[in-house]
Amino acid sequence: MAATEAVAEASATPAWRRHGLRALGVVLIVFTLWLVTQIVRETDWPAVGAALRSRSLATLAFIAVAALASHALYGMLDVLGARALKLRLARHRVWLTATSSYACNLNLGSLVGAAALRYKLYGRQGVAVADISRLLALSMASNWLGYLILLASLPLWASTQALARWTGVPGAIAISVAAAIAVALYLYACVKQSTWTVRGHAFHFPPWQLALAQIGVGAANWALIGAVLMLCLGDGVAYASALTSLLVAAVAGAVTHVPGGWGVLDYVILKSLAGSIDAHRIVAGVLVYRAAYYLLPLMLAPLSIGWLLRSSGGSPQAMDARSSPSEETLIEDVKHRRNA
Repeated sequence: MAATEAVAEASATPAWRRHGLRALGVVLIVFTLWLVTQIVRETDWPAVGAALRSRSLATLAFIAVAALASHALYGMLDVLGARALKLRLARHRVWLTATSSYACNLNLGSLVGAAALRYKLYGRQGVAVADISRLLALSMASNWLGYLILLASLPLWASTQALARWTGVPGAIAISVAAAIAVALYLYACVKQSTWTVRGHAFHFPPWQLALAQIGVGAANWALIGAVLMLCLGDGVAYASALTSLLVAAVAGAVTHVPGGWGVLDYVILKSLAGSIDAHRIVAGVLVYRAAYYLLPLMLAPLSIGWLLRSSGGSPQAMDARSSPSEETLIEDVKHRRNA
């Protein structure tokens, strides 16, 4: 009880920050409701229903398999990250932790999925709080660097029309160049084996060979997500257009911090692909995409989470007293975050 109270006290945030976060939450809710209202008002729902009924069960099953394959691929980011940090953990447990957290993150937001759930599950496996923070940072960096690889390569193999719809052609080219520079700087830091301190935690860049593998997995995953969206939208949408609209929607969702990107992702994809196919087909495709990529993995996640919480793990990391987060470590970690 004393440790719990100490952690709660250390994690207390200033009143102005609490009020600011609440105000921001209200603004985001209003913004999301406005976007959803716009979509509902502009959509021919009987046509959407007809488009959904026209999809065969075999097509829907293939989409579901592709969506789950993407989640499985994402789980490899944590597996490679644990290897980079030399964490002695069972790979299947790391993979299950990553995939279940990812499913929760997509639907419930990063606070519940990417952070809180990972700290809970990895903590049960005996991983120190500081190492969980490093693993989380490494996986997130790899995922977004893979995103940047695709963004940087768009002018080389695809039209920049979908991106230029939001930024203009010069802006689209500038964004692609900036993405390429960011990836190059990260790899340079990996070659130099640099160290970066963030919020009291030292982040050691991985060896460049491992960094390339992580970025490759991240890029492959984003590419697969684009393929899933293309399949959901059906005939008439080119892969490059589907992928570009997804990349734009991902940034919009990350900036607004709306859990699940509800309203934001749907609106951006609808506007990005406007004119390529009928609007009701885009809405129907987005609904299929949400069901396959968001809701289906979320329904499966409790099975993995329940097994991870029930099983002891038995890994060398879990039995190593030095790697187990003590009460003092938890308190100090929260204090570091407060003072950062």
